[in-house]
Amino acid sequence: MANDVFGPVGTRLTQAVLTGDFKLYRSVMRLPLRIEPLGGQPYELHTDTSLQQDFELYHDVIALNDVNDIFRENIVHNQLADDLIEVTCVTHILHDTAPVVEPFNTLFLLRPTEDSWGISMIRSSIGHINWTLARSRISDDGRFTDD
Repeated sequence: MANDVFGPVGTRLTQAVLTGDFKLYRSVMRLPLRIEPLGGQPYELHTDTSLQQDFELYHDVIALNDVNDIFRENIVHNQLADDLIEVTCVTHILHDTAPVVEPFNTLFLLRPTEDSWGISMIRSSIGHINWTLARSRISDDGRFTDD
């Protein structure tokens, strides 16, 4: 079952951030949503308002960097419990077919929602998380940087 769950969730997540569709984004998230930047300070989003603010920053930086595709190469699916799936993937952020930034690993925890599964935790590189919050940029050589 774990292998069948993330595909549709990942597709809707990509569509939401590329198009700016918060309603669709909200449908793939499960509050509270925990964000864990590797080597950084974790934080949680508890309300639709805080989730929407976070989403708007992410969508804005996606548009600013001319991102028009995000591909997640699923590498590990683990059914940790009946109500908990862990997915680790390599995330590719693209403009057409060209990488905008070097691929990076992302871990998602998914839990059931009313009608599907939703992301309850995201663990990613600190550069990626800071970039989604407009706190870092992508260097000319395709790396997240705080410069």
